[in-house]
Amino acid sequence: MRVCIIILEWWRKIKMAEISKRTKRLTGELGVLVCVICFFFAKSTIIDMNDVKAEAFKHLVVAEPDNAEAYRFLAVYYMDLGAYERAVKALREVVRIEPNDGPAYTMLGDAYWSCGHYEKAMLAYKRAMKLQVDNPVTHYQMAKAYLKMGDKDSALEEYEILKGLDEESANELLTLLRE
Repeated sequence: MRVCIIILEWWRKIKMAEISKRTKRLTGELGVLVCVICFFFAKSTIIDMNDVKAEAFKHLVVAEPDNAEAYRFLAVYYMDLGAYERAVKALREVVRIEPNDGPAYTMLGDAYWSCGHYEKAMLAYKRAMKLQVDNPVTHYQMAKAYLKMGDKDSALEEYEILKGLDEESANELLTLLRE
């Protein structure tokens, strides 16, 4: 794993330097080769490939700070690890780069929620709903947020909207509303 990190760091330094078009192409090919080598190295040992990918994406966001997809991958990776504060930071970068990305705001709401920042989660969900009015996931999450905050009437409003979007999710929500 350390070898992969050293190679990726060296590759990043080359990528950031002023180099010719031909050298850039060769550098890109070298980057692919490094990823292939790391893949086979990781497969031959007990290393989670997501850890290798995360290291590559960490280097990528340094080299390309406006790469929303790299930040999005890191956010999902951090959410899976339970590192919610790190996921929040990555998702804030995603929405900075792509301010009209509704699913990113939903994920940001989930990350805030997991950190215990309920008001920030609700703001993120509201922004997501403005961008994607018909996203059942966001309405479901918002209803759960309203329930957590003790606002059952608003949760019922979300339930009514959700019934028309996703009946299965609406039924799950109804179970929560009855508890």
